[in-house]
Amino acid sequence: MTQPKNSLTQQKPRFSVAIQSDGYKNLINSTLGDPNRAARFIASISSAVAVNPMLQDCDAGTILSGALVGESLNLSPSPALGHYYLVPYNDNANNRKTAVFQLGWKGYTQLAIRTGQYKNINVVAIKEG
Repeated sequence: MTQPKNSLTQQKPRFSVAIQSDGYKNLINSTLGDPNRAARFIASISSAVAVNPMLQDCDAGTILSGALVGESLNLSPSPALGHYYLVPYNDNANNRKTAVFQLGWKGYTQLAIRTGQYKNINVVAIKEG
């Protein structure tokens, strides 16, 4: 089935392309302040998105927003580290996919350790039965 000539199909830029745009780079640089920190942030978040096909379909602005929350807490977006996750959701009201910041259990422990208020922190798996 062919589409009508007057209909336009709008292709969203992939995150890897969007994050390299001047607008996003300027936003990241002004938010983080340090060019080295900004470069490290862009590399780490691009890597985290590259390994998750579902995130690649999400709106780039929501990925960046969630990642900046993680960066403000000084946590890593690496799924292997488990500090936090960017979880893709369908936003049916706006007909798009969004990425939402989700703190992981290792992120909770990191934040607790940093407070200096705990003498000892034990993390154990809880199993049924």
